[in-house]
Amino acid sequence: MPKHLTILIVEDDRSLREFLRMVLEAEGHICKLSPDSKTAETILRQEHCDLALIDIYLSSESGLELLKRVKRLQPDCECVMMTARASLETVTTSIADGALEYLGKPILIPDLLALVRRVQDLLKVQVHAEPNEQQLESAIIGKSPKMLEVYRAIARVAPTDATVLIMGPSGVGKELVARAIHEHSKRSRMPFTAINCAALPETMLESELFGHEKGAFTGAVNLGRGLFETSKGGTLFLDEIGETSPGFQVKILRALQEKEIRRLGSSTSIPVDVRILAATNSDLPAMVRGKKFREDLYYRLSVIQIAVPSLAERLQDIPLLVRHFLDKFNRTNQRQIQIRKEAVEQLARMEWPGNVRELENFIERATIFASTGEITADDVESLSAHPSTGAPEEALRTPQAETLRDKEKEQILRVLRDTRGNRSLAARRLGIERKTLYKKARRLGIDLGLKES
Repeated sequence: MPKHLTILIVEDDRSLREFLRMVLEAEGHICKLSPDSKTAETILRQEHCDLALIDIYLSSESGLELLKRVKRLQPDCECVMMTARASLETVTTSIADGALEYLGKPILIPDLLALVRRVQDLLKVQVHAEPNEQQLESAIIGKSPKMLEVYRAIARVAPTDATVLIMGPSGVGKELVARAIHEHSKRSRMPFTAINCAALPETMLESELFGHEKGAFTGAVNLGRGLFETSKGGTLFLDEIGETSPGFQVKILRALQEKEIRRLGSSTSIPVDVRILAATNSDLPAMVRGKKFREDLYYRLSVIQIAVPSLAERLQDIPLLVRHFLDKFNRTNQRQIQIRKEAVEQLARMEWPGNVRELENFIERATIFASTGEITADDVESLSAHPSTGAPEEALRTPQAETLRDKEKEQILRVLRDTRGNRSLAARRLGIERKTLYKKARRLGIDLGLKES
């Protein structure tokens, strides 16, 4: 029979504290209750506890600080953090400081009891991860169960050097996940470099990654160091890895296996020290079966897999995302736009095939057109209206459509000027794929024949 546990509950909400006690004592466990960190420390100095349930946002002090003291006073005591305001930073810091797990509020009884049973069966667990001295704020927003799973995965894998394959449809924020892994890793002070493998011709991509010797090809007037070299000690993020050819995949595989590369036009191997993260919106297992992606590279890249959910799988996060993007564009545009509750509710009912990126772009448009200082449900309705398929182009040129078109063109031109014509950088700043930028440019009559820098 599993051992009954002595459980310390540190929660400043009395009703929740008593609720947890009743649930756990009904299972035969012994509960010690504390409304604050001071009382919790007194209990820990007097008797052994097997498990501590700690609210992160205590009224007097952060539960994260208490977590550190619990692990000093009783290293064998497993700790579980609780909060209604989940974020990547709190999850990562909690796990790095020794927490076993993270429970989002409202706490579900089956989840709680499953966790307690896990502690009952658990042998001693040691977490060696060290938190970064400087936790960087992440743009990953959400507290839905699926996002908590992503946070947990990031927290577990970040301190290691394991290769990670990040999967999910376009627009879900795969690069943000990669950046978060880097920012919470021991390589965080070194470069994070991202490259979209689908955005460059293969010969140019090879030169970008591996570098080239002087004279290796027409136009190679100087020696060029590739991203494997210039990212030394840091992290290299290969986005859209599924778009590469099998021939190119061999070269990536060799770099991963041998920890060395050869510049184009050279026979000399150069050792490299870089962590590889990759991302794809393709079904790589299906591509492996169809001989379109190398099986050995797939297994090399997917030591750890993180699946980023679509926005349709985390609709409860839409209000948080809306507030985040609204704050962002208010700061950028130096405005004080507000949004009505019914407008947020309407956004949460809409379909977002472009996922978080589409929602972000929508909020930016909404802030531009919010002439009254707030975004209403009517604004959401008018901005989300799509013309019916097959309507004559002339019939679609309403005054509002022309205004939207002009604003969109103006925005793209402004970003292109700011990036000095760098189309890849412009697409990232606009929150769209590079190929989408080309389509928009053709539709709006924008000349993209600018020199990239």
